[in-house]
Amino acid sequence: MERALTHSGTVVSGTAESGGRQRRSQAAANRNRIIEAAITAFAADPDASMDDVAKAAGVVRRTVYAHFDSREALINGIVDEASTDLVAALSQAGEPPERPDLATAVLALLSWPVGDRFRMLLSFARKELGEQRILDLMEPARAVSISVVERGQRDGTFSTYLPAETLVAMTEAITITLFDQANSGLITDSGESFAAVCLVIAGITPDRSAEIVAEASEWIRESLPSGRRED
Repeated sequence: MERALTHSGTVVSGTAESGGRQRRSQAAANRNRIIEAAITAFAADPDASMDDVAKAAGVVRRTVYAHFDSREALINGIVDEASTDLVAALSQAGEPPERPDLATAVLALLSWPVGDRFRMLLSFARKELGEQRILDLMEPARAVSISVVERGQRDGTFSTYLPAETLVAMTEAITITLFDQANSGLITDSGESFAAVCLVIAGITPDRSAEIVAEASEWIRESLPSGRRED
């Protein structure tokens, strides 16, 4: 039987070490299952209980509480999941295009599917966690967006009627409104409306924005290994 040393110098068997990995793997799988079940349960019923989530996940209530000790902790876990997914989405195509207007549209199109997945949760999550917590999940995109807008303002692509930080903040606020509109069925596209709004806020005309969004869609198709966005 194989043996290995722990960090403390204790000898443990390979079987015990393998068992530990399996338990960690199972715990991670359970956590992911709970998160997915909670997204579905809360989207269907914002008042869904921890018991409802456990049933949807196919685990006992104790398992849910082992990962999330309260409903608030569970909702925060979903927000953290959204933030992680946003980071992954923005890294799909590597570095954004050099052109500020095209980069803005690309970032918007890559971000939208993440928000679209979690949008049903925004209404009740804002009430339970506060507006700032929802804005926090956009943090991964904020710095790069500000940098792109600043570059566009320096080269004359974007308007300078407001600072870049303010323009990006306005975009974030409108993002939540657009998701509410998507919840109501008034927006059904794959992020094209969102990308156009981001450009219009930055000072691009609506007609030109539509052209840039189409160009961004093509750029993404050519840049991603799969040839398409991961929705």
